[in-house]
Amino acid sequence: MKLVALKLLPITLQLKRPFVSAHEVVQKRSLTLVAVQNEQGLWGYGELDAFATPFYTADTQAIAQDILENYLWPLVKEQSFQHPSELYALLAAVRDHQPAKSALDMAIWDLYAKEQQQPLAQALAQSVASSWRKEVAVGISIGLQEPSAMLSAVQAAQKAGYQRIKLKVNGNQDLRRIQQLQLQKLQTLVTVDANGSMQADTNLAAQIDALALGFIEDPFSVQEGIASQNLQQQLQTKICFDEPIDSVNHAVMAVQLQQCRVISLKLATIGGLTPALQLVQAHRQYHFPLWCGGMLEGGIGRAANLALASLTEFSYPADLSATDHYYYADYTSALHLKNGQLQVPQGDGIGMQINPEYLKLLAQQPKVD
Repeated sequence: MKLVALKLLPITLQLKRPFVSAHEVVQKRSLTLVAVQNEQGLWGYGELDAFATPFYTADTQAIAQDILENYLWPLVKEQSFQHPSELYALLAAVRDHQPAKSALDMAIWDLYAKEQQQPLAQALAQSVASSWRKEVAVGISIGLQEPSAMLSAVQAAQKAGYQRIKLKVNGNQDLRRIQQLQLQKLQTLVTVDANGSMQADTNLAAQIDALALGFIEDPFSVQEGIASQNLQQQLQTKICFDEPIDSVNHAVMAVQLQQCRVISLKLATIGGLTPALQLVQAHRQYHFPLWCGGMLEGGIGRAANLALASLTEFSYPADLSATDHYYYADYTSALHLKNGQLQVPQGDGIGMQINPEYLKLLAQQPKVD
């Protein structure tokens, strides 16, 4: 395979309701559709999932687009390869900038799986001698809300059949709001995501353990590894690392230092499907629980995450809701929830159909030099 062309199409999706976390309030989701073409004229698609602001990822959409166009694409353009991992090795010349690497890597994997005439999930499984499921158990992330509104959202998620419910919190005092929900009565796996907003406190471990959570995600900021290590030693509840995981080495180090016991994998923050598969192999060696997180992706990004989460190494329901939960309309065909699961697309590659109006817009975009 040889890559001969790159196109980028910025897209804005309107959320049905603002998504509120400790980082920011998201009302419109900016994404970029990434398309790469081989010498036979076949296109592969990826999705650039950095946010418009630098509060969650250091790279914004604007920064990541610049890195992709001017630094990553020149490294792989006109390069011939047999497997996506060969091209990913070339990207190491650019330090960090995982969202841009992830978008390009995703598009290359889609193109590779299409050439092999197999679903992306099957291509990923074969690459690490694993197996994959045709349906993936999924959870839902509920943003910051007042207790009554959050309870209504939790009840709606239960009724819809989601197999895990993640609740956002902002700071230590916010745990009281979660406690009011009486989680023990929900009969659903519940986790909490603090997005690094908590402060070390002598009562914090007892407050968290009293909630009987599946795990708590990122209680402290990325820089506070020692605080996480100290808290995990006091907790019965597992700590999950998400935002600190921008490489396989960081994941393994965090587990070995007992800063956390669970790892959440996000394609945009670890750098793509290729390093994600490396983390799957590290999981086999170090035996830490692994699950697939989400970042309010659009259809291509959501389906790529779903293909990854289909691997049998992932032990918690993925953070991937149905397409129509967050957005009025996506730019691709929809993913529908059934019995708490999403079906992995069975077509070649990522397997999602891009809506005609977006394909027309993409065709009008100039090729990147």
